[in-house]
Amino acid sequence: MSFPFAAAGRLPPCHGPVDAAVSARIDVLRIVAIGLIVICHGGRFLGTLVPFANQGLEFLATAFNRGPACLAVPLFFCISGFLLLRKLELTPAGYASLMGKKLLAIGVPFLLFNGIWIVWLLTVGSIENFGGRSFLLEAGIVPKVLGLGTSPLNYPLWFLRDLLKIIAATPLFLLFFRRMPRLGLGLLFALWFLESPADEYGLAGFAFWFYLGGLLARSRADVAATARLDWWLLPLFVLATGLVGLAPWLGQDVYVYAALKKGYQLLGVAALWCLSRRSWLAGSGLLHRLATYSFFIFLTHEPTVSVLQTRLLSVWQPGTGLGQMVAFFLPGLGAIIVLYWLGRGLARVAPGLYAVATGTMLRRWSRAGAGPKRPPPGTVSSVAGGS
Repeated sequence: MSFPFAAAGRLPPCHGPVDAAVSARIDVLRIVAIGLIVICHGGRFLGTLVPFANQGLEFLATAFNRGPACLAVPLFFCISGFLLLRKLELTPAGYASLMGKKLLAIGVPFLLFNGIWIVWLLTVGSIENFGGRSFLLEAGIVPKVLGLGTSPLNYPLWFLRDLLKIIAATPLFLLFFRRMPRLGLGLLFALWFLESPADEYGLAGFAFWFYLGGLLARSRADVAATARLDWWLLPLFVLATGLVGLAPWLGQDVYVYAALKKGYQLLGVAALWCLSRRSWLAGSGLLHRLATYSFFIFLTHEPTVSVLQTRLLSVWQPGTGLGQMVAFFLPGLGAIIVLYWLGRGLARVAPGLYAVATGTMLRRWSRAGAGPKRPPPGTVSSVAGGS
């Protein structure tokens, strides 16, 4: 992978489509990352509702939840920056247009899938391990709808809220590209590492990953050429994931732990990108089919996984390590299957409703105006990214 930064500091936009092989890898990584999130959320109460059978299982659950599952968010921000910033040039009118499009594509699903469950809690009743009416009224309906000063009611959707904030800062990123691309990356990196150690995520970190994706695109980095990194990067990633799993027993200082987790994100995102080159991933027809509905799966996986895990543990209290391993993965995998078929059915039966729910109404209107036309296989449509 090479990084031919412009000598004068100016990084002009890229024109033309994303390389087909890179597009296919991004497509697969979208569903892989969302799968990691859904499985993590589906098994998050194992160990609390049902105590771990042994320390080996606790180690594996910790390694997964704090390891690969935590790579989905920085990976998504990096992909979003790669797709959105690669050919973006803004005027005041262009900026207003960009934000309008993103409010429809991201803001509408955010509000819709918060609002649905707020209405449910107020009219039908509470959802175990997700929320209740008294909790909602105490926290405030407006803050929970908008995620102001708190997480939104549908808590995974904080990602969409923060993504909109980062997209709003695109003029700053474009200024960096024009004046000081490498220094801009260094400044955002420093701000990320100086953020509060209480949370491994933060707006500075999101800005860093988003900017890095745009920088890779606009510098014409050969991101497809990663084969020579595999022999050392992937074993190092496996080793680092094992160390992450040992975190509860290592007693690390909070600042040291936060710095190590950020280093793990850098290593892990690069490792996932290297893995995506493998034919069994990049060429998987199943993963590409799932990726078509990946945003819908993300939007609807809560409270689906909470309900599935609650129902599962109400009829089965696994006491063995193997049984608990099954109980950890089963709600998430079940949710992915159910929501894939639900999204597929909704897209066929009520395509207009599906387009509104997933923020794709602009593309639908555009295709309707241009006549029927299907995108070629491998075309990328990120949950966040495409301009």
